[in-house]
Amino acid sequence: MTTRTRSARSTLAGLALTGVLALALAGCSGEGTSASPDTAAPATPDAPATSEAATVEHLSSEELTALFDKLQFPPGEYATSAELLSSIYPGLTVSDPSCLAPFGAGWESAATADDAAAEMATSNDRSMTAVVVSSSDPEQAKTLFADAEEALATCADGSQSFELSGLPIDLQLETIPTTVTGTDESVSWRATGEVAGSPFRLVGITAVHEGTAIALVGWDPATSADYVPAATQMFVDGF
Repeated sequence: MTTRTRSARSTLAGLALTGVLALALAGCSGEGTSASPDTAAPATPDAPATSEAATVEHLSSEELTALFDKLQFPPGEYATSAELLSSIYPGLTVSDPSCLAPFGAGWESAATADDAAAEMATSNDRSMTAVVVSSSDPEQAKTLFADAEEALATCADGSQSFELSGLPIDLQLETIPTTVTGTDESVSWRATGEVAGSPFRLVGITAVHEGTAIALVGWDPATSADYVPAATQMFVDGF
């Protein structure tokens, strides 16, 4: 376990109270200082492409459940990503559902094959959500990552209609430069917005580690943008 991982755990514990207070999006203040995103050594380059589809070691359903429990994301908490997101962002709707791909929305549909496993949960302090899909087919994870990356580009201009319990959300999406070591690909982002005069900010990261796709999103009520990427490192270290 790296020093960075231990730091992430400490940060998560310290955010327990703010995470609970920020359950309702309209009540989140989100006006903290913004530190420079965490940086690390470059990720391992992708392996050379081959003419045949590759297979990778991946987490079984039991292993994925054990990982969630170890990292304090209660496994089996929700049956679908829609239930997960609704528990944190009640009444959230968007005119183009694909805009929620960076949150891991709908990812469980990729785990219909017998060799794929999916798990989704909130952290114990409810300041974060995590969605993970693991498969022996690395292309499956790459597709989920590509969908999230595309959504960050196409939904960033505000043309999509976001609402929370019928109230319009003034939302801006931007990518932020971070690197999670040991991943094949990763993209980090920040969502800044306002609902009924109440500002909020979320930070998230989507990453691919061999055949596993990870989407982690957290409230950023009073800290910086780097604790979610650091928490994602906990998942990568767990593999």
